[in-house]
Amino acid sequence: MRRFCLIALAALLLLAAGCQWLPGDVAAPPPTEPAATTAAPTTTPPRSFNGIAEGDVFPGELTFYCECAKCNGKWAGITADGTLLAELGPGDLPVAGCNWLPLQSLVEVGGTVYRIADRGGPGLDRVGRLDIFTPDGHEAALALGRVYDVEVRILALGSAAKY
Repeated sequence: MRRFCLIALAALLLLAAGCQWLPGDVAAPPPTEPAATTAAPTTTPPRSFNGIAEGDVFPGELTFYCECAKCNGKWAGITADGTLLAELGPGDLPVAGCNWLPLQSLVEVGGTVYRIADRGGPGLDRVGRLDIFTPDGHEAALALGRVYDVEVRILALGSAAKY
């Protein structure tokens, strides 16, 4: 008798909750919201990497390097992403190195867009710090020296960069 009472109680609870549990048992379908006739506009948030987002602007500092062994050691002439520096031409985006952005990111400094194609020593870990490739050789890189107080704008991060 106790088992029968438990089953009957369970059945009543299921029916009270509007559940269908027996064949042929018809419950009213739950009310549905009418479908929207126009889709709500969607905005894609800027992509981010380690707390840095596309569109961010940072105070920066620039140094310069060439393709020689003094600047690059055993990696002379090739960047971290495999770009052969000697093959860069006038139609190619200038390249820069840093350790704080993903490779293939695009940054703008002083109206020039650079593609992050290289890595460097620990000094390039600081946000805003870039090492700019110059095709004019080692003496030209040294003559350009270090440039302070530049503005670095993040245009695209990593694979989102279309160049």
